[in-house]
Formats: sequence, C-alpha cells, structure tokens
Amino acid sequence: MGKDSTRSFGTLDAYTRLAPNVEKGWAEQFVLEQRLLGLQGSRIGDSLALVESHVVESGESAEAAFGDPRRYAEEDAPEQSERSPDRLDRGWSLGIVLGLAGMLLSTFSAQAAFSGESSLHVTVGLLVVLAIVAGSAALVLLTTPVLMRALAQFPMRNWVGWMLLLAGMVGALLLLPQPVGEIGVVSALVIAGILLAVGLLLQLRAHLRGRVQEDPIVGPGEQPVRSRAGLVAVLIFPVATIAMIGFSWLLQAIVEQF
Repeated sequence: MGKDSTRSFGTLDAYTRLAPNVEKGWAEQFVLEQRLLGLQGSRIGDSLALVESHVVESGESAEAAFGDPRRYAEEDAPEQSERSPDRLDRGWSLGIVLGLAGMLLSTFSAQAAFSGESSLHVTVGLLVVLAIVAGSAALVLLTTPVLMRALAQFPMRNWVGWMLLLAGMVGALLLLPQPVGEIGVVSALVIAGILLAVGLLLQLRAHLRGRVQEDPIVGPGEQPVRSRAGLVAVLIFPVATIAMIGFSWLLQAIVEQF
C-alpha cells in the first residue's frame, strides 16, 4: 500500500473508503453498534471489508445479506474478553471538567471586569448554570451505551435538547439574579487560571502517555496514522477561553458606544 493512501485514513470517510457499495445508513448503524460494544477500529474495518466483499460478489444489499445492522453487529462481535479496554482516561476526564470550570469562571470574571466591577457577584442563576454545566459534562463523560445510541440515532432531537439547555442557562442568569456572595475579580481570575492550567496539564499528560487512544477504523493490512487530534483537544479550553473573553470585551465595547 502506498504512502499517500496511508495518509488518507484521517481524511476519507471510513464507510466510503472501506465499503463504498454498502448502504451508508446500514454501515453507520453497524459501526455505531460495534463501537458501543467496545470493538477496536481495526476489527470494525475488517468486518466492513467482509460485508463489502460479499455485497460486491453477491449483488445483494447489506440488509438482505446480513439483516438488521445492530443485530449483526452483536453477532459479529467477539467475546467480551477480546474487546478493547475503555479508552477514556480518568485524568483526561478530570482535565476536561477543570478546564470547563476554568473557562466559565474566566469568562464571568472578565465580563465583570469589563463592566467596571471590582467583584464577581455570585448569584443563584450563576450557581444553576454551573450545576447544569457540571451535570452535562458528567453525562457526556459517564454516558452509557444506551444513551450513546440514542444520541447518535436522533441528532435533531439532540440539537433541540442542547438549545433548550442553553436557553435554560441564559434564563437562569436573567431570572435568578439573587446574590449569594461575591469574590474579587482578580482572585476569581487567578482561580480560573489555576483551574485551566491544571486541566491543561492533566490532559496533556494523558495525551503524551498514550492514555487517550486514537482508534480510527482501518481496513485489512492498513496501519493507522497518528493524528494531531489529541493535541488539538488539549488546547480547546485555553483557546476557547481566550475567544470568549475577547468576545465579552467586544460586546462591552459595543454597549458602551450606545
């Protein structure tokens, strides 16, 4: 196999590349179920190649030849002992939670500073927002296969759900302004910076030690190419924090013009 084709693993859709003659909907359901069952990308790629070979040789559709994709995925899966281990490292997960908390605290503190406030007023609405964010993060990190399947099968409902969640957070900030305390802006920014730094270090450590495994779907004889996706994920919260603080400053500058 040539070098160019090896590099293309991260840029081509696995279904199109490995099973171009298999109905995409069937292949997507099959791959999703096998992912939920904990199968490795190379094992899934082998199965896709087998389905593709049969479809091409027989002229049958994947549905006609193998039946329901979820049921076939379960039948095709090896014993539990042969499945891949959980690829989500605890340190990585904790880094995500700390980074998210640091990003939110930085943004709220910066907004207070841009408004000329010396303290960040902690309101009931702010606590509700933090609780919603923490709950959402835990839901995503600790999600069950059943929930993952539901999220993948109903993307439009999921989008509506996230929009309602966002609306709920905005509503909480506007409708629950009752103060419960305050913290100096400088102190809040320092704490936020510490949270971001610790979260960044935890994620970077997990990434460099290979604890967060990238597991692309590859076909028989193919070798996966290490991508920079993990490193990009490490930098998401620091970059997002800078962007949100910049947006807050721009918004405040616009408000002051009127």
